Amino acid sequence: MLPKSIWLLFLGSAVYMLYSSDYYFYVKSYVKHYYAEALRLLYDANSSNEIVLENGEILFTSSALEKYTDLDSGGLYLSILGQVFDVTKGEKHYGPGQSYHAFTGRDGSAAFITGDFTESGLTDDVSSLTNKQIQSIMTWLEFYRKTYVYKGKLVGRYYDKNGKPTNERSILEERIQIAKKNDLNEDQEKSKFPPCNVEWNPDSGTRVWCTKNSGGIARNWIGVPRLFYTEPGSKKHRCACVNTNSKDFQENKNMFKTYSGCADNETSCIFKVTT
Repeated sequence: MLPKSIWLLFLGSAVYMLYSSDYYFYVKSYVKHYYAEALRLLYDANSSNEIVLENGEILFTSSALEKYTDLDSGGLYLSILGQVFDVTKGEKHYGPGQSYHAFTGRDGSAAFITGDFTESGLTDDVSSLTNKQIQSIMTWLEFYRKTYVYKGKLVGRYYDKNGKPTNERSILEERIQIAKKNDLNEDQEKSKFPPCNVEWNPDSGTRVWCTKNSGGIARNWIGVPRLFYTEPGSKKHRCACVNTNSKDFQENKNMFKTYSGCADNETSCIFKVTT
């Protein structure tokens, strides 16, 4: 068994070699770099300062955006789907005490649809909304782009610390594309089966009728009113004007019903809704 002094000599030599080698300095710099990065991320998450990118865009943390709720603090800013706008010129709408002041200093995207201006309702989480509702928020986003001053992005749900879209932003875009595709399908459906004209009279009841321009769809045929069930087995329906001689109608006959008391070839039908 080696004497204790020999072991101490080996240990001392190993420590000296490690300390004097490039490996030591590599490990030291690696640890130092990631420790500094962790501190920077912690600072960014709680910073009340904005970061200006080379392209002039500003990245806001949530705490930084919270400052912009009155003119004394630099203006009135709000975020919608992670994009930040200066709405100061709309002070009569967004200033303290005004109707939409609750939107300032935060991203309350969901409330544009729900109308819920409580703390829980003013959220950027729109995952519970339908694709169509999310598409409506995009309409609001376009409104802000045209009407107010775009400032930058909010770091969090939709953009990362470098201003790049997050995975949740990508999912949002996919849902918007689905909504656009559905709109296209609805437009195609309405061109095949245009909506009826509708009016209501308290004495006679509801009248539905067809013309060559009913539903805003111009065509060279008039059509007859039918109950149109857009989904098999659903009770949801609308009035559609159909050309009973068309191929489109013949291929979808099971989706239509005749109005009670209305002849097959009548272009106008009157009925009373029973409850």
